[in-house]
Amino acid sequence: MKANKREKYAEWYYFIPIIFVVTLLPLIVYLKVMPLTGPSYNYWNGMLENYDFFSYYKGISLLIATSLGFFLVIARIFLNDPNIVKKELRPIYIATGVYLLFIIGSAVTSDYHSVAFAGFPDRYEGLYVLAAYLLVFLITTALVSNEEHVKLMIGALIIGALSITIIGIFQYIGYDPLRTEFARMLFLPDQYMNIADELEFRFDKYTIYATLFHYNYVGSYTAMLFPLCFVLFVLIKERKAKVFLGLMTLLIGVIWIGNNARSGLVGGGLALLVFLIVINKIIRKHWKYFVASLLVILCIIVGLNQVSNGFVVTRISSLFADIKIMMGIEENTAPTIESIPLKSVKIDGNQGSVVTSTETLNFTFHGDFLTFSNGNNEPLETSYDSTSGVIDIQNPAYQEYSLVFGQTEDHLIFKLEKGPIQLVFSLKPDRIALIDNKGNEVSLEPVESWGFEGNERLGSSRGYIWSRSLPLLKNTLVFGYGPDTFAIAFPQHDILGKMYAYHGDMWQVVDKPHNLYLQIAINTGIISLLAFLFLVGHYLYRSFRLYLSNSFDDFLSQAGVGVFIAVVGYLGAAFFNDSVVSVAPVFWCLLGLGVSINYIVCNRPAKTR
Repeated sequence: MKANKREKYAEWYYFIPIIFVVTLLPLIVYLKVMPLTGPSYNYWNGMLENYDFFSYYKGISLLIATSLGFFLVIARIFLNDPNIVKKELRPIYIATGVYLLFIIGSAVTSDYHSVAFAGFPDRYEGLYVLAAYLLVFLITTALVSNEEHVKLMIGALIIGALSITIIGIFQYIGYDPLRTEFARMLFLPDQYMNIADELEFRFDKYTIYATLFHYNYVGSYTAMLFPLCFVLFVLIKERKAKVFLGLMTLLIGVIWIGNNARSGLVGGGLALLVFLIVINKIIRKHWKYFVASLLVILCIIVGLNQVSNGFVVTRISSLFADIKIMMGIEENTAPTIESIPLKSVKIDGNQGSVVTSTETLNFTFHGDFLTFSNGNNEPLETSYDSTSGVIDIQNPAYQEYSLVFGQTEDHLIFKLEKGPIQLVFSLKPDRIALIDNKGNEVSLEPVESWGFEGNERLGSSRGYIWSRSLPLLKNTLVFGYGPDTFAIAFPQHDILGKMYAYHGDMWQVVDKPHNLYLQIAINTGIISLLAFLFLVGHYLYRSFRLYLSNSFDDFLSQAGVGVFIAVVGYLGAAFFNDSVVSVAPVFWCLLGLGVSINYIVCNRPAKTR
């Protein structure tokens, strides 16, 4: 009797939702005009509406795709597919469950439910989207059960990468496809076609943002896809596949280096270093392709640098300069925080004081008029134009000041400007208050900081953001402030720190930590971060052990190490970038694919001679 039984593998059409996630979802660009109320308005930039092109509809599409994918997995379970639940992955499932539990707990206990569930303007990465990421991961691990599935997913990833790459290359040479009339017809709803000619694009020639919102996120994306193509090009033997992968490595290499995101260079560089360590025992076998790829990278750097008039080398040099400063090899010659013109703002009842690097201006509000004095409390003579509200101080030391006294719907205000210093005070009968551009009172409490003193401007002011973010961790030991609530938790009232870090922009909104690990710890808690680290750490450890002594003679092991190196690239870039709906779903799919490949490789029958 024949004892062999046909295994029940999911057919290709079960993969449609996650194929959509890695190919089409990153390409979605469509305008959503979102009215802002509550915390979304209070902690944003003062606009009553958020014009979002890159995040909202990606999030909605992700929710639809993962919902469909989830039901397809349930269908496979009812069909008694033995490959859906893999018992050996129990630690992975537990870590994922713990992570999800604390995401939900942080959302439920948050003081800002509207943001914690739906997300913050321009990001929309609340509870629903974070849960969808984990569903993408679980769906991928559940469905991928054989080599054909792996080929299907790798092919989908590369097709998606090719689309992003083509758009990015055109942007780099100054022909942005998103600026064409045809593209505007695609991403603008009919009722907003009248604003087509008024759209302003943040980035110009020699900068690549593709359809991923910002060049930093192109950096995270290419830190995954470039190493993946690089590894497959080096290891795969089939000639046609090698030619195609060589071309893909070249094209993605162009936008990996040309997007100007130093975070992506760090992530991709770390990934290639790990790959070199993994294949160290067989590098002689593949050295020609490895060296050829490195030479191609060098040629790309030289070529793009020539085209951009030296900008590429300047960016790379600045990365190494920052590293040297952080390691203490080189002294930081940047101006210190003492160089900013504003020294302090003080308020005591109906009296205020603004101290600059050259003088002090004291002011007192009496009933319906203001009086002024200098640092020695000597009265300053003023003139007042009741029509314009302009106040002139009749003293040469204060000629650079622009002072306006006026009325809003609710109360009197006093506006003070001097160079980059821009302050607005609310004037009430019994007290003065500093307010922001939305009329909200700004705290003058001191801001706590940990580390990076004197190095706040490092990494495009990441040193500043991290130094003000780290103290928040003492409040997130169990649950965080809530998914996507970083902008609310961050001390936005740190006007002195912002003036220094952002070269005079004292009211900039800091809406992201530029670090995935800080983002998780602050938004959903330190326990959720530990669960995430266990999840990725378990995968990285198993992968390193599995592939360190591998001969890579078959496609599964080649794909497995490629995905492993791609995940390393994303996690490396994540030290300088945060999670975003344009890129994170691709990472979670890759992570699920990597876990599945490892499972297949470890459980396939041993080869017999």
